[in-house]
Amino acid sequence: MSEKIMVKHFGSCICGAVKFTVNLDEIPRVYNCHCLDCRKTFGGMITIIDLRKGALILEKKNLGTFTQLGGSGNEIKNYYCKTCTAPIFRHVSLWKRDYLFAGLLDNIDLIKNAKNIFYENSHFPFMKINGEKLIT
Repeated sequence: MSEKIMVKHFGSCICGAVKFTVNLDEIPRVYNCHCLDCRKTFGGMITIIDLRKGALILEKKNLGTFTQLGGSGNEIKNYYCKTCTAPIFRHVSLWKRDYLFAGLLDNIDLIKNAKNIFYENSHFPFMKINGEKLIT
């Protein structure tokens, strides 16, 4: 079996107080999440990248946290910049996974596709989604 190719990327929040390095799969697992938790937190769908354990490298001194209960009743721990309050990543305890907010990457050219998730009962009516694909 061949070894996964990991590619180093860089990113930051809007004010630059939180900078990070992230090692992503050559073809990262990217999702447009339409769940109620994301919609209520961000005002609409949000594009996230599923992270492998230990992939995100950052200094946590400028991170604040906010913990909420998701629709499943499990905790979602949100990490954000203490200065500009930009969301950086979240840990979803139900899935035991960390998700990076894709828009924080300095270069988003690597994001070629995203799978729509949790859209069946939560996406805006003007969005057309056909079999997990967002129709633009």
